[in-house]
Amino acid sequence: MPVTNGQGNPIWSLEETLLALDLLYRHDGPLDRRHREVIELSELLKRAAIHPFEVRQGSFRNPDGVALKMQNLLSAIDPNRGLSSSKADKAAVKDYPKARERELAVLATSLRATLIEPIIVDFVTDEEVFVEGGHWITARHRQRDQRLRQRLLAKLRHSELKCEMCDFSRPHLPREYQESFFEAHHLVPLFEAIGQRSTRVTDMALLCACCHRFIHKLIAAQQRWFGIQEARGFVRSI
Repeated sequence: MPVTNGQGNPIWSLEETLLALDLLYRHDGPLDRRHREVIELSELLKRAAIHPFEVRQGSFRNPDGVALKMQNLLSAIDPNRGLSSSKADKAAVKDYPKARERELAVLATSLRATLIEPIIVDFVTDEEVFVEGGHWITARHRQRDQRLRQRLLAKLRHSELKCEMCDFSRPHLPREYQESFFEAHHLVPLFEAIGQRSTRVTDMALLCACCHRFIHKLIAAQQRWFGIQEARGFVRSI
């Protein structure tokens, strides 16, 4: 049985929990603290800027703690094991049961990449034009980063998926089909975001694909930034 001595460490975040659950599924059970992948996940979580360094104990996310987390997640799957599991563990297992193992694997890959190399920008088209210092700047195409969208959807896992601009939603459809309608949109203008180390999930809004394309077209045509509420008002005023 792993020993953590981890009293006082921050509670496991959703991101950390999902990474541990992915590891559990990939090996069909918990791993020993000496297992290479347990040690690798421990090192990743120590490097990640999820929790402030000043609130961490020396035992923060050590291999014992990762191994114990996997045991707890297994107990959330099978309560008859007798080990304790938190409400957060049970919620993670409910959201990503074994049947959604492949979806979780994709999300976990994105999370690992995000924690190693922070995301900077999401989606820009060739025709977008922004104001900076009194000059017009044409933003060239940048690759859409699906990791941001996946993280935003993960954050909204217990909420109704609804476009923040037109209120479009399809709650009668299975969740995976609902998600296909939506994209992540930056709340911060591109020229303000340039130079930032990363884009936080709180900097993103959930828009349906139609509204996402419309607001970018509106910005390009009007040659100025439009927030979601202003773009919403623009549509309703016509």
